[in-house]
Amino acid sequence: PLLVVLSTYFIKFINAKSNELINRVDNEKHDKYILMLQETVTDCVLTTTQTYVDALKGQNAFDPEAQKKAFEMTKTAVLAILTDDAKEYLASALGDFDQYLTTLIEAQVQVNKLAAAS
Repeated sequence: PLLVVLSTYFIKFINAKSNELINRVDNEKHDKYILMLQETVTDCVLTTTQTYVDALKGQNAFDPEAQKKAFEMTKTAVLAILTDDAKEYLASALGDFDQYLTTLIEAQVQVNKLAAAS
């Protein structure tokens, strides 16, 4: 009887430790890909601003069509940089990855505008 109790306890202990390890690995993977996405978006927004937006603003030609093109350039650059594994993980973790990416790009543009204004 003691062996049965110890075996049951040992199995529960191993399961708990396995679940803890799985959760830690999942959290590390989640954090890694979210950070990768945020840094990539930040870098791509800055690059688009420096190579495209600033030149058009200097010519007073940054109209709504140019804004749309700047957004698409940034989004294309982000998607080109992210690995397939990152895209797959982010799509499964975030649900609507496309909408999340759009929101993240727009938010970063606003952060840059505020930083430039101050």
